[in-house]
Parts: sequence; C-alpha cells; structure tokens
Amino acid sequence: MTTPTEENEKQTLAFPDLDELYSKVSPEMEPLRKNGIIEGERKQDPRQKCTDFDDILSIVGADGKFQKILLYGVICPFIMISPFLVLNNIFLLDIPDHWCTVPGVTSDVDLETWKNLTISREIGPDGELRYSQCLMYDPSNPNVTMTCNLGWTYDKTDYETTIPSDFDWVCENMGHATDTFTVETIGSAVGTVVFAIMADNFLVAKNFLAFLTFQTLAGMAYPSIFNMPLLIVAEVCGSEYRAWAYAVTWMIWVVGNSVLPLVAWACRTWQLFAIVSVIPGFFLFLFYPWISESPRWLLTMGRGREALQIIRKIAKTNGVEIDHEEMPAMVEDLVQKQKEDRSSRNVGVWTLFQNYRLAKNTIFLALAWSMNNLLYNGVTLNTTSMDGNKFLNYFLLSIIELPSGYLAGVLVEKTGRRWTQVGFFLMCVISCAICAVAVVQTGAEYVVIAGALGIKFGITITSMVVYLQGVEIFPTQLRSTGAGVASTTSSILGIMGPYIIFMGKFNATLPYIMLGVISAVGLVASAGLPETFRQHLPETVEAANKFGKGVPFWSYLPKPRHDGVADKDNSNKNGEIEKLKGNSDD
Repeated sequence: MTTPTEENEKQTLAFPDLDELYSKVSPEMEPLRKNGIIEGERKQDPRQKCTDFDDILSIVGADGKFQKILLYGVICPFIMISPFLVLNNIFLLDIPDHWCTVPGVTSDVDLETWKNLTISREIGPDGELRYSQCLMYDPSNPNVTMTCNLGWTYDKTDYETTIPSDFDWVCENMGHATDTFTVETIGSAVGTVVFAIMADNFLVAKNFLAFLTFQTLAGMAYPSIFNMPLLIVAEVCGSEYRAWAYAVTWMIWVVGNSVLPLVAWACRTWQLFAIVSVIPGFFLFLFYPWISESPRWLLTMGRGREALQIIRKIAKTNGVEIDHEEMPAMVEDLVQKQKEDRSSRNVGVWTLFQNYRLAKNTIFLALAWSMNNLLYNGVTLNTTSMDGNKFLNYFLLSIIELPSGYLAGVLVEKTGRRWTQVGFFLMCVISCAICAVAVVQTGAEYVVIAGALGIKFGITITSMVVYLQGVEIFPTQLRSTGAGVASTTSSILGIMGPYIIFMGKFNATLPYIMLGVISAVGLVASAGLPETFRQHLPETVEAANKFGKGVPFWSYLPKPRHDGVADKDNSNKNGEIEKLKGNSDD
C-alpha cells in the first residue's frame, strides 16, 4: 500500500513538467506555460531579481563592444606607458663608475696608465680590487691620498650623463639617489591612502629639496597610475571577462617595462630620456573624454540618474535594447539597497582585528603582501648594480614575467594559492642564497644573473597569488578595506627597499642576504594563510572569522567548506542527492 503523499511524489517524478502532467489528465486543457513562463509568475516583480550591478551588466552586456573599446583602446595604451612614468628613475638616477679628476694628462698617455699613476686602489663591495671612486694620490706627495678636490670623471660606456653624474651625487653625496627613491616610496604610501579615500568618496633638479618634493608628488600619483585604470575596466566587466582584462593589462605592463631599458639605452642622456619618458603622459589627457565614471561607484554614492545614463551608453555601444521603464526601476532598487546597507553597516578597519582568526589572516596577508613588494622592488632596483650590460639585465628581468605570469595562472587553478606561494617563496630564498655566494666570486656574473632571474620568476608568481588572496580572504563588507590595509602596510615597509639595495655599495652580498630574509618571512606568512582555492568566499564578518578553521596545517587543497567551517554532512547530502537522481531516472 502506498500513502497519498508517496503517490504524489511518484507522479511528480514521472511528470517533472507540469504541462506534461496536465496534458495527460486533460488533453484539451490550455498549457499553464506560455513562452516558458507560468501565468502566475507574470505578476511577480522582475526588479526583485536585481541584487547587484552584475545583474544589470548581464542585461546590457558584460563583455561587449563597450568593454573591448575601453580595454584595448584606452586602458592598454595607458598601462603601456606607465612604466616610463613610474620606473624611469632607475636609469635617471643610476650612478656610473667614476674616479677623481686629475689634470695634466697628455695625449700620448692612455686613460688606464693615467689612472694607475694618479688614482689609489681600494677593495670594492664585491671583494675585488678596483680604482678608488673617492680618493686620489696627492700630486705633491704620491705616498699620500686625498679627496677629489677637482671633481670626478665618469665612465660614459652606458650613458653620456645621468642626474648623479651631472650634479656629482657621489662619495659624501652618494645617498642622494637612495633618498630620492625613498621619498618616492613615502609618496607612494601617502598616495595609496589619499587616492584610495578619493576613489571611495569621490624640470632640472638643481635644488635637491625641490627635486625630492617633486619625487614625493610623483610617488603619490603612482597608486592611481597603476591601480585606477584596472578599477575602471574591472567595474564595468563581468567576472569572467574581468579576469581576462586583468591578464591583458598585466601583459601590456610587462611589454612596456621591457621596452623601457631599450629607450634608456638609445637616449644616453638623462635630459633626453626624461623628456621621452614623460611626453607620452601628456597624451593620456586625450583619453579623458572616452573614460566614463564607474556606474557601479555612482550607485554606491546614490547617484542613480548619472549611473543610468552610463548604463544606457553601455547598452547602446553593445547594441542592446533595454526596457526604458524596467531599467530605471532596477537602478532605483540598487540605490535604495545601498542606502539601506550603509545605514545598517557598522564595520571598519577595527573590525579586521576584533577576532583572532580574521586578525591573524589580516596580519599574515599584510606581511606576505609587504614581503612581495619589498622583494619585487628590491630585485628591480638592484638591476643597475649587477655586473654585465645593465640594459640587457633589466630587459631579461622584465620579460621573465611573461612565462612566470602564465605559469602562475595555471598553478593557482591546479595546486591552489597557499602552497603555490610557499613553494615559490622558497625558490626566492634559494635564488637569493645563490646570488649572495656568487656575487663575490670572480667570473660568476652569469650565475648572479641566473639567480636574479630565479628571484624575479618566483616573486612574479607569489605577487599574483597574494593579490588573489587579498580578494578572497576578506568578507565582502571589508574586502576593499582589508586589501587597502595590506597595500598601505606594504608601501610603508617598502621605504626600507632603497636602503637595502644601498648596502650593496659597501658589501655586494648584503642586499641578497636581506632579500633572502625577506623571502623567508614571506614564506612563513603565506604558510599561515588559509587555502582559498575553490572555497566559498566569506560574505560576512562572521564567516570570515571562521574562514580556515579546523583545517590541518599540512592539508593540501581542502574540500570546499561553507562559511569557512567543514560541512561534516556534506558527503552524506551528496549521496542522498545522487540516490534521488537515480530514483527519478528509474
């Protein structure tokens, strides 16, 4: 005997489509569905389906002509020239080999002989004997050395002039170039905060202090030069096209960064290189009319009318016709939802540190982010201090990011985030150790270059991973805030970077030892972070406080967990679902 309930369940399984069931009972009955919609459903408010801006993008187009014009026609040219505006100081502030100027040389005496007669010797930072850069023999007493009272002569193999060679930033003033890099980093730290708040709410260097002031301002602009274009295109793209947009802009950055040393080599004087690297920046203003304000941001600010105008522009460009009554209603719903969210939200930076697990993840992420930044900038700044052709060295250390970046995209989807970052931080530790040993060995310059390439290969992968973790670890309410904390911490600690490389002026091994320590700290910090691959991302602070809880330290690719906690009955539920599917098939 079967109960009525069981009989109804059998009928439901036998006739999963209601139209089919009713046609069996009464063939002359009019189908409940017309064009795939049950009549009763027509009375439902379609605006209830609009939960966020991505729903609007699915209507007007998330990867159409508008997004492609913005990405390839506007953002890519912007990113392409960004390295010229941000990293040109590496060559402008390079200090060529130099020695004291000693008058009296005659045409029948070659340079090497004259230096041997007039310039004293010293042990260089690599442990090798070299001509002194700051001392010469006293012309009245060859057994006594003296400082360079008549200035310096500079090696012109790589440059005719640089800023330090033109203004004698050597010997007692050799720290000027490092100070310039440092204040630019300070400016970047300030700019990270200033431009983040703004985004969320709305020539000749004769005077060193004036030059530092301009470098600070330039550093403040760096976060907006690099990050804002990415945000502009990301906020009007769907999730799938957004990943492609990030990949394209990153590859364009690598191309621009690889061209930079070739331009510096061709210019030879710092004045010409400065002009060539800055002039393209003025053409960026031509793109201004093509860049619209982010409609997503406008909605969060309650400016629905402006957002609607841009939404209509996106739809028109993508060749999509929209309902002129439904779309304004959807926009109004999102504006109202944002107002309600703001009124009920009571979270801030302090929330990241109110719970042990979220605070731990925040601190470890900020550490991993900072170590990535220090190591990446350190190995880049050190390029011009390496033996060999400095332009070729820089090119190799830039172009290596293409294969490493591609590999990173593959590995994060195969081996996860956590152990990928740990493994390549370990690669950086080993590469730094190789460089530290080889840099003081005679004839081992190619080993040093290979080690530096290993550092850059590894740090490119770990950098891409940490950016992913910055999105995936924090709850939705604090995602931008958490990433901002990590980025600001990174910029502040990045102030040490130029001074770490400056130690190489006295001992060539020290920068690599420090970079190795930085890599080790990054390794420990990244090992302390939870795996985020295929995990349900935390939507609330409560979920973030549980994220990674109960996962063994040595676990590898843990199964997906809800709200960060293992679902013990998950396998049983999956088995029950499979049984139901089997019954329906029978």
